[in-house]
Amino acid sequence: MGISITELIIVFLVLLLLFGPEQLPTIARQIGKVMAELKKGTDAVRKEFYNSIYAPADELKRDIRADSRSLQALKAEIMAPPRGAHPAVDRRRQQETAGADTQRNLQDAQTAFEQSTPLAPQTDEEIK
Repeated sequence: MGISITELIIVFLVLLLLFGPEQLPTIARQIGKVMAELKKGTDAVRKEFYNSIYAPADELKRDIRADSRSLQALKAEIMAPPRGAHPAVDRRRQQETAGADTQRNLQDAQTAFEQSTPLAPQTDEEIK
């Protein structure tokens, strides 16, 4: 959906007829400057968008993970059998928590995967 060679030649010939060969280099330079400024502006907007969306999301994820870890530690402390408990109580609690451990392992694997994949580029070089 770009411009073909024939369309480019037609545009060049029309510009040549309208402005003449003396003004054509000046017009080309001005168009180049405008395009450069437009690219700078769009890059700045893109960078601002990424920094305003992804940086707070990363912070939020870190806070949620920290809270999740503290809740898991609290649960483990609550679920631990009391000292001097009968071995049958220990076995029953282990069986009850086996399903929860499997679910937690799946969540830990998903969290590790999410941490290994970057959300968004943070520098100008990575944006391009």
